[in-house]
Amino acid sequence: MASGGASVASLWTEVNRCGHSGDYTRALKALTKILHENRDDVTALHCKLVCLIQNGSFKEALNVMNTHSKVLGSDVVFEKAYCEYRLNRVESALKTIEGAPEQTDKLKELYGQVLYRLERYDDCKSVYTDLIRNSQDEYEEERKTNMAAVVASMSQWEEAPLEDLGLPESTYELCYNAACSLIGQGQFTEALNKLRQAEELAVIHSQMAYVMQLQGRTDEALQLYNQVIKLKPSDVGLLAVTANNIITINKDQNVFDSKKKVKLTNAEGVEYKLAKKQLQAIDLNKALLAMYTNQADQCRKLSSSLQSQNPGHPRPVLIQVAQLCREKQHSKAIELLQQFSDQHPESASGYQTDNGTTLFSTRSRNKSL
Repeated sequence: MASGGASVASLWTEVNRCGHSGDYTRALKALTKILHENRDDVTALHCKLVCLIQNGSFKEALNVMNTHSKVLGSDVVFEKAYCEYRLNRVESALKTIEGAPEQTDKLKELYGQVLYRLERYDDCKSVYTDLIRNSQDEYEEERKTNMAAVVASMSQWEEAPLEDLGLPESTYELCYNAACSLIGQGQFTEALNKLRQAEELAVIHSQMAYVMQLQGRTDEALQLYNQVIKLKPSDVGLLAVTANNIITINKDQNVFDSKKKVKLTNAEGVEYKLAKKQLQAIDLNKALLAMYTNQADQCRKLSSSLQSQNPGHPRPVLIQVAQLCREKQHSKAIELLQQFSDQHPESASGYQTDNGTTLFSTRSRNKSL
């Protein structure tokens, strides 16, 4: 326990020293002693929040803010929203930001990331447009990269027309996002040329492989995909997408390799890295793989779950039909198709399939914070 001004002063010296050296755990110990003397010391509370956030202790940081809300007030809006964002409480982060008394540049940066995570690309684009227009600092390149990611997402996932915002392609991230926009427009040759400008990176290799796969160059695509897997990148989303696309090339062959690859799509945090359509494609392929490996119950479970999530989508039903055909339950298969056709005529008409054996590849998400 600290006793007297001199002891508290020495504890602050310790906090400053640890802060400069990056030893936030040790700094927290000193701050705990300071707060034991005065639990409402605003400076100490702020420092504690910084240390907790630097250590990745976001839940504990939120607890501190909630416990001392009267003392800290609106001074920690950014910290609160950031912790909520990092804990994937994205809607809460959005509410916190929009309720802030003042929209600082720092808060706007976070706002852009929150909107991107929520796939509200038009709103996100407006935020970054404002930031780029009204800010001049060392983060200018980073903002342009994020803006390019937003435009690419609009092109890929919303099929929006390609928009030239005059962004430079001076970094690999900007090049990559420009290529994503071209892919969304179906300009595969141009996209491939763009990706070659930054082919050293795993994420670029994965996207190049996806373009090759779309062009029917599956052997080359498979080689690149496997190179990405061997690099073991830390991005679980990239690994999941790459593994999924290898499974689509394997189809009903090399199922042993596919069973190993499917484990990469189940990694912790994948659901926060990928768009909804990507996750749906991966789940469809899991169901098909279960069918190929004679796991009938698992196939039915996965495809039924997908159908309940999106009742009007024909693919989960087609997988169930293919599974029934493999079991020689043709009358049930016909009954299921007829039932779906009656309930969703707009989805059933004109939809062609190859008996449910098509796997669905997916592209890597755009490079962004």
